[in-house]
Amino acid sequence: MKLLLTVVLVVAALYAGYWVLASRGLDGGLRNGIAAAEAQGWRIETESLTTGGFPSRFDVTARELSVTSPDGTFVWQTPWVETAALSYRPNKVIAVFAPSQTVTVGPQIIAVNADGLRASFAVAATTALGFDTMTAEAQGLTVTTAAGTGLSAGKSLLALRALDPQPNTYEGFLSLDDLVTVAGLPGLPAGAARLTTDATMVLDRPLDRHAMMPARPLIQELTLNSLDLTWGDLRLTGSGALTVDAAGLPTGQIALKAKGWDTVVDLLAATGAIAPQSVQTIRTMAGLLSADDTLSLPLTFANGGMALGPIPLGSAPVIRLP
Repeated sequence: MKLLLTVVLVVAALYAGYWVLASRGLDGGLRNGIAAAEAQGWRIETESLTTGGFPSRFDVTARELSVTSPDGTFVWQTPWVETAALSYRPNKVIAVFAPSQTVTVGPQIIAVNADGLRASFAVAATTALGFDTMTAEAQGLTVTTAAGTGLSAGKSLLALRALDPQPNTYEGFLSLDDLVTVAGLPGLPAGAARLTTDATMVLDRPLDRHAMMPARPLIQELTLNSLDLTWGDLRLTGSGALTVDAAGLPTGQIALKAKGWDTVVDLLAATGAIAPQSVQTIRTMAGLLSADDTLSLPLTFANGGMALGPIPLGSAPVIRLP
């Protein structure tokens, strides 16, 4: 019995020593990583950064965290974020986020309010820490701009995975239930919408610990495997593929099919995508092209512009990683 007790105490002491050394290494690695990012132009500010979780986990808590990209076009601010990893599997991490945070993209300031927002992600057990999988979910999510417009959703899910062995290729899935506009616009369908989409992107380099320094990876190809939006009488589906140049401008085509196409015209008018004086002309043209209340049109991107069938929609969006 004494021998067994001795063995247990020795093993416990060895494990405690491992945890202390590993936690110090983690703390030092985090601070060195922040210093390396700041040397590349990123600005990372936090009121405190603490490590705990003895004996079974490595827990890291950052308070009053602010992360700014080198070009200043992206800023993430949160009162706190907590991460946890099992001490024997540190490459798989669970993160829990504050219910309110702010994301700034260019001139747009976006408030994010979420109920139960958490994410789990895994990286390869190599020195490069290549991205493997990520799943983020919330029971409720509201995204609002400074102008008061935005969207609110119930159960929300975002998943991303590396498509090995294809290099620099990642597949993403998004599902939003009970989707409604925060500031109601006239002409929108009644009730809540449901959105699911599945897309694949090819980047110019892998997502790993070097990916964001000094600049974010560029999207080279974007394939919309499926899009399904149900909103009142509207059912919108689509798929297609785009290539993206170094400036983020897409070229290609997305095949869209809309059942209840009249609602699509209302949506485009309500969001300002088409001029009010063009609504009746577009409605007439769509009526001639539709069959059995279903309209099939390509969404085409070319030369920095976009068009829905024969209808020009203006400038194409710039497609970049946030």
